[in-house]
Amino acid sequence: MKTRLRRLMTLCLCLVLLGTSAAFPQKLLAESPSASDIMNAVFDTPYRHTLQSDYASIRRSTLSEWTDTVWQNDVLDAKVTVGAGSQPLEQAAIRSSDFIHGKHRISAEHIDIRWLQETLANIGSAQPEAPVAAYPDVIHRSGTTRIEARQLKSAWVSLTIPKDAVCGVYTGTLEVTAAGQPPITLTLTFEVLDLAAPDPQEGATQVELWQHPYTTARYYAVTPFSQEHKNYLLDQLSEYAKMGGLGFIATIVEEAWNHQSYDSDPSMIHWTKTADGSFSFDYTDFDQWIELAIQAGVLDPQTGRGQIKAYSIAPWGNIVTVYDETSGTSQRLTLTPGSEEWRTAWTAFLEDFMRHTLEKGWFDLTYIAMDEREMEVLQPCVDLIEGIRSEAGKSFKISSAMNYSSGDDYTFLDRIDDISVSLIHVNEQSDAMRNLARHRQEQDLLTTIYTCTGQYPSAYTISDMADTAWTMWYTMKQGTDGFLRWSWDGWNEDPLTDVSYRTFEPGDPWLIYPAERDSSDESFYESPRYKMLKQGIRDINKAKFLQSLSAESETAVTQLVQSLKRPKMKINRYGSATYARSSDRELVQSEVLRMREGLNDIARSYIQSRIIPVTAIQLKTKNISLRSGKSTPILLEPVPHNANPVTWIYSSSEETVAQVDETGTITASQSGTAVITVRCPQNDQLEAKITVTVLDPAQAPRKRAAASSDLSVLKQKLAELFSLDEFHHF
Repeated sequence: MKTRLRRLMTLCLCLVLLGTSAAFPQKLLAESPSASDIMNAVFDTPYRHTLQSDYASIRRSTLSEWTDTVWQNDVLDAKVTVGAGSQPLEQAAIRSSDFIHGKHRISAEHIDIRWLQETLANIGSAQPEAPVAAYPDVIHRSGTTRIEARQLKSAWVSLTIPKDAVCGVYTGTLEVTAAGQPPITLTLTFEVLDLAAPDPQEGATQVELWQHPYTTARYYAVTPFSQEHKNYLLDQLSEYAKMGGLGFIATIVEEAWNHQSYDSDPSMIHWTKTADGSFSFDYTDFDQWIELAIQAGVLDPQTGRGQIKAYSIAPWGNIVTVYDETSGTSQRLTLTPGSEEWRTAWTAFLEDFMRHTLEKGWFDLTYIAMDEREMEVLQPCVDLIEGIRSEAGKSFKISSAMNYSSGDDYTFLDRIDDISVSLIHVNEQSDAMRNLARHRQEQDLLTTIYTCTGQYPSAYTISDMADTAWTMWYTMKQGTDGFLRWSWDGWNEDPLTDVSYRTFEPGDPWLIYPAERDSSDESFYESPRYKMLKQGIRDINKAKFLQSLSAESETAVTQLVQSLKRPKMKINRYGSATYARSSDRELVQSEVLRMREGLNDIARSYIQSRIIPVTAIQLKTKNISLRSGKSTPILLEPVPHNANPVTWIYSSSEETVAQVDETGTITASQSGTAVITVRCPQNDQLEAKITVTVLDPAQAPRKRAAASSDLSVLKQKLAELFSLDEFHHF
């Protein structure tokens, strides 16, 4: 009995080693979570918010694979949404594998996965009674998170493609885990095209997003332009430079925009009216602000990168605040453009400002800027700016937003170096904007399109993320130099909690969010709409780059971009600008996808047609041994790896010993030695040789006997322990 029991125990152990359970515990079955308890995780569109109201559709989704096409030096953006069942999810996390293409890989170190955080948003504009909903508009932190029962949480996935990535199709996985839940594996596949995307800082697109540094000081409770304040600003400005930001906003009067934002916009230049009636100016804050922009890479006076936009010679209400030395008080002067008092004050400022910027080496970057103003305001401002000149005969450049919609008399517009036209004033049925932009480019003048409150598509918290990407494509369709948006960081009191504001659609004044005030490792967070804005900038930079490569690509890109469709808009019952119909909303996303797919198709066509000279032949081995009757392919690559066109011609020195066919396959015939020569007709200077030794059958190594499998060995051991009948019984 003991012997039989010992044999039984041994057999059970062996069965476990074979991967078979002798008896599956019923307790495990009883503890398995039901379908309603199990989490689900799927890929989800990065072009639209996923709200809690989408819970049922996400639970039904089975989208476990995502595909995309990118260039070298590019970024792939994707989104994963995780849903909790009837119980909360603890320690939810998403981890990435490396991405593999043959022997090549893109390391998981290049991927950034961050959970989205919700913030509340009043869906109206200046209507407190409008409904409030939670929008996942903050790309927050990585690591683990908790997801409440029957709730959703999305994660933003950004994969940076190295500039030296080898072209081809890569595949990797994202593993979603949570405590007590079976892991879910999602597959991410993408093709890397053999073209390097331009660096955003070097792209051909003008980008201007207005900054509000005093808002950062208020939010973090730091003294303006203290070292702590500068640290926050430097992080934000470095990101702005990295994404291609060029326009840099400086205030030269108090409240240039009449305090339209949550925070005030103090003047960075302090005006003083002295006892003798003249004016003096303190540039302390202005200088620190510009120096920060230079340090961050937004501005570079040496290369001429960037523009300083000084607001404004025509502030709202035409009010200029000055400190009066005689009375010891601040006074608000109403200076009507064209009046003698206005001319005296602004002449004093412009002359001193010119002296200062020349001394600093910033003059050539500086523009005196204005918002949309009536001609009776614009005309005297332009006249005065042009009339004040340096010793070299130069005046300040001029920048202005314009309510232009049509007309071909550009006489006055040509006097303004940089104009930005509201999207709402661009007539889709007319070539007026394209004609204006083309004319101004011929004059080396800047032209952009801007969006803000009351427009669609736009960039609100409640906007679809596709809106910002579409806007960039539309700036290219209209032939402009790029895009302007009135606010980059104009936060309300606590945007991480609630983005609603007394005016404007929610989130209209910013594209990035502040970090928590006590955060030690973050200074700001991106938003999904900002991510898609950056994608749009990258894509049109790629499109412009393709246009420069060949006449065929230029024609194909132009035809593609000119086919872009524009959606219709309406103002909803709560005052917010939005899509007119659901079909208009769908149109924006489908058009962005169509532009991207078309762009990549044009890129593939160019890659196939371009000529890249082959300079060398790289062999995997120069010596091969074969037995008679056996074959092997020649393994080689051109140098560079993307040389095009490339064909190989093969020949054998001894056909009786070894032959080689047109595909490069060597076949051994009889013992001896042959030399295989590889030539490239595209470069007759190149030649590579492979020595092939065909072994004498008598000397050929014997084939190794196949090793017994672990299972066969185990069966043999079992046979020694048990009779055949006992083994089959168990």
